[in-house]
Amino acid sequence: IAGLEEKLKTVEATAITEEEKAMDPDGAYAGFSRVDFVRTVLDWKGSVVEVSSGQFRNVVAQIKLLNPNVELNLSGLDEEKEVRDGQIASPPDSGN
Repeated sequence: IAGLEEKLKTVEATAITEEEKAMDPDGAYAGFSRVDFVRTVLDWKGSVVEVSSGQFRNVVAQIKLLNPNVELNLSGLDEEKEVRDGQIASPPDSGN
């Protein structure tokens, strides 16, 4: 019985939930360890930040190009900030 109980624990630990199936229908990440998953998420996060920063710089360059006769005030311009109530402000803390 002890052997069956141990086998049941192993099966329960590796069973894929319905929610996991919905999130990963092809099972591409089913074999990932927690470390592999965290590494992948951090890699993606870095890629997203890199792409976002590039897009931000591109938009600033386009605005300058489209307004050659306008001296734009870029002081305080920050890709991580947002406009709120007519002011440039840091985004609210998301609690993460």
